[in-house]
Amino acid sequence: MNQLFTSNQLITIAVSLMIGLVLGWLAALAINAAARTLGCLVVVVFVLIQILGYHEILHWNWAALLELIRPWTGVITDRLTPSLNAFTYNLPLSAGFLVGLLLGMRR
Repeated sequence: MNQLFTSNQLITIAVSLMIGLVLGWLAALAINAAARTLGCLVVVVFVLIQILGYHEILHWNWAALLELIRPWTGVITDRLTPSLNAFTYNLPLSAGFLVGLLLGMRR
């Protein structure tokens, strides 16, 4: 009788899935808390900018801002590619993390 996995391999896969599940759930809780805090901060800054703009205290030079941002677009994509590839190397841990993250985000 051929077995696809040995019992030690199944235990290793199950443990990796459980660890990933717990880490994903904890990451989702942290993301939710950070997102709420960041959301409140963004709203306060946006309202402040609107008030300063209404009273003509703050002015924007959109052309200069665009020229400042344009060189960074390629750098950001180059930095993200290795991070996204890291999830493919450890599939059981990544799968458990994703499930835990999704379960935590639903909460």
